[in-house]
Amino acid sequence: MTVSYSETISSSQGGVFIKILLLWKGSLYKLLYTDLIVYLIMYYAFNIIYRACMGPEARQSFELVVKFCEEMDKSIPLSFILGFFVAGVIGRWWQMYLNIPWLNRISFFAYGILTGTKDSFETARRLRLSIMRYMNLGWILLMHSISEQIMHRFSGQEEEEQDMRSRLAYLFDRLRGMNQLSAELRSNSKKVQEERGVRGLLENINKCPEVKLHFRKLVTEAEIEAFVRAEGEYKNKYQKKYVPEYWLPLQWAALLCKKAMMHGFCDPRSMVMMMEEIEEVRGTMQTLVIYNDVMIPLVYTQVVIIAVYSFFLLQLFSQQFVNPKLTADLLSAERNVTVTPISIGNKDNHGEVIDMYFPVFTVFQFMFLMGWLKVAMCVMNPFGDDDEDFHTSEILNYNLEKSPGFEADNLFEYLEAAEMEFSAVEPPDPTERLKPFTVEKTRWQALRDFLLCRGGDATSGGGGAEAGNARQRRREHNGGK
Repeated sequence: MTVSYSETISSSQGGVFIKILLLWKGSLYKLLYTDLIVYLIMYYAFNIIYRACMGPEARQSFELVVKFCEEMDKSIPLSFILGFFVAGVIGRWWQMYLNIPWLNRISFFAYGILTGTKDSFETARRLRLSIMRYMNLGWILLMHSISEQIMHRFSGQEEEEQDMRSRLAYLFDRLRGMNQLSAELRSNSKKVQEERGVRGLLENINKCPEVKLHFRKLVTEAEIEAFVRAEGEYKNKYQKKYVPEYWLPLQWAALLCKKAMMHGFCDPRSMVMMMEEIEEVRGTMQTLVIYNDVMIPLVYTQVVIIAVYSFFLLQLFSQQFVNPKLTADLLSAERNVTVTPISIGNKDNHGEVIDMYFPVFTVFQFMFLMGWLKVAMCVMNPFGDDDEDFHTSEILNYNLEKSPGFEADNLFEYLEAAEMEFSAVEPPDPTERLKPFTVEKTRWQALRDFLLCRGGDATSGGGGAEAGNARQRRREHNGGK
């Protein structure tokens, strides 16, 4: 997820906007400061050259370039192009977030449906555990192919550190005069890691501390062998690098649901509900794969980038400080003729300018438009490792935590403890049981009945009284309503 600042704006007190502007992590300043520094260096390089190094003729030529760039930068519809681009990218970014699978719902269904009896509770617990193992494994395999955070988390950092140490050892051994063969034998860990292939990835998943905490082991040896066989068949057939299929563990989970129904752990309707949940998770995973593979058309992205950078290239000259009046005076003194200053900005301006040593409004414009482009480029692929990207590693921890693992799956222990606690409470005294009660009339109901009775007596005499008494009896029978 992006950086959260909801606590900063939770209060309506004054100074909230200052607190927001002073945030650094995930801020506009952190995103733009390098580009802005480079832009200001280029701006001041041209500014110093114009002020101190150019002669009258060169100054006049530079002022003509400034005037031309000032007229041309108005012809680029930058806000129109950039607005449509950012709107499309932000919509795509939000849809990608909505399609990230969260496994708490299917965990809730598995825990509530596959309960079993007291005698078959252990088998039902293993069924729930295996289904959630497969769901988490499919989630990790999907994110490992599209998310840099998950890829880095299960890449085997210790092996990479050993590989770096082995490279340094290789260089040191070569410097000491050891022959190349002996040095290569000491630094072949990376080759061994590549040869391990999918087995190395699955073993790294089992080594994860969070996985050990909730499942002890996410992939069994038999399941690793199944992936290894699939890898061998794929490489022999296509001669390409094998990427483990995320949908294969989901198929295993679906088969487990079917077996649970066949052995009486759930009814067919519950099995259909579980299959629908698995299918929903698989559909969101497939949507993420499509979003990751089908990007915004490259032509559209290139048009936006060229438009933004060409605009600020023109701004680099059009926003320069120039003094046409001083240039005209220098040329008049050099040629002994009157030279008219070049009009900058509008036709009525005859060389009068305000010397702003720092381009304040140019910097604001750079932050607005370039920041807009940078944000769009960052969220175009939100599965990276930036502040604005989705925190997929934290989402994985959440899914593992909400899965019914070894420690959390204690349904019958809880029921036995609750039964013992209730049995320890003494039964209530029979004389203190609840007694039938009648609803008493409110003052308004009594006043209304009195007026109705009096009205009946005044209109129809005895018949009215009898009708009023009948109505009174009906109300008492209905509880005073």
